[in-house]
Parts: sequence; structure tokens; C-alpha cells
Amino acid sequence: MATQLASPSVFAERELELAAREAELNRREAAVRRAEESRAEADARSAELDRRERELLQHLDAIKAQRLRLDEVREEYESRREKLKARTMEVEAERDRLRVEQARQVAARMEREEMTEDAPPPKKIEAAGDWWSRQLGTPLEAA
Repeated sequence: MATQLASPSVFAERELELAAREAELNRREAAVRRAEESRAEADARSAELDRRERELLQHLDAIKAQRLRLDEVREEYESRREKLKARTMEVEAERDRLRVEQARQVAARMEREEMTEDAPPPKKIEAAGDWWSRQLGTPLEAA
């Protein structure tokens, strides 16, 4: 009978042990599951961060390319501006030269006019009809 009495207590102990081990296994399994979920979340975050990093690098490359293009355009603009300044100076110099030439011509014409003021006025040109009438006599008569 002693074996029968010991047996249920051994079974009870054994059952308690198994229940404790099962609880421990459940706790470990839950911890592993949480770790796996945490790792999956970390992997997802890492993938998202990698994607975002690639996007940012692409944006940086695009910005660098735009800066280079902007510098090229700025240099071209400055070059054209300098050429326009030089051309403007050339045009101004040519305009000044033409003004001086025009002033010289006006002055020469005025000098000629002053020299001819003392001379008698130019002869009056007669109308064609008056000349013919003096040549042929007036009035023209029919023969």
C-alpha cells in the first residue's frame, strides 16, 4: 500500500515538475516569438532605412548635377554678359565716331555757306516757256 500512496504523490510531484517545465517552455517560446517579431520589425526598419538612404543619395546626386548645371549656366551667362558689355562699348565708340563725323560735316557745310554768303545769289532759272517765247518772239502767231 505504501507504493500506492507514494505513487500518487510522485505523480503529483512529477505533474508539478512537468507543469513548471511546460510553463518555462511556454515562457521561453514567447520570448523567442517576441525576439523573432522584434527581429522582423528591425529587419523591416532596416530595409526601410536602406531604401530611404538610397533615395537620399539619389536626391544628393541630382542636386549635385543641378549645381553643376547651374554653375555652367552662370558661367555662360557671365561670358555672354561680358561679350555684350564689350559689344556695347564698341557700338558706343562707333556712335561717338559717327557723331564726330556728322558734326565735322555740319561744320564744313556751315563754313561753305559762310564763304558763299558774300558771293552774289545764284542766277534765277527761267521757266521753259519764257525762254522759248524770247527765242521765237511773242506772241506766237499761226502762219
